[in-house]
Amino acid sequence: MKILILLRHGQAQPYAPTDAQRPLTAAGQEKVAASAQALKEAGYRPTLLCSPLLRAVQSAQIAGAILQVSPQPKTELDGHLSAAQLLVWAREQLRQTDCLMLVGHNPNISSVARILNPQYISFSAGEYAVFDVTDAARPAWLQGEH
Repeated sequence: MKILILLRHGQAQPYAPTDAQRPLTAAGQEKVAASAQALKEAGYRPTLLCSPLLRAVQSAQIAGAILQVSPQPKTELDGHLSAAQLLVWAREQLRQTDCLMLVGHNPNISSVARILNPQYISFSAGEYAVFDVTDAARPAWLQGEH
């Protein structure tokens, strides 16, 4: 089984010197921790990749601490790829692991989820979705916040 977990970073401060430097709010930290705890309770221990932007790195660090995995920043998750390109890249990463968690940004995270399940709605900050992508032609939504 190949599992893809998508997590949108937690709520971030509205202002910082640059967009890339926007840190999580306390509420954002709490939401990410709750999502990670739910994933832990479901038994997931993914390879954890995240956007290099601060709010995603902080989200991945919180999730990683709860899931007992080390996050790895990847520029592919910074929002410059299209959702289709991001999904192709994620499938390449899944060749090396059976469970992959991506921490990134909207609209990409929501758009990837919609490719996998056209009825999927947009992620709020800190929300996640889990998909079984073993059969690329028939991905299945397993769980999430929606």
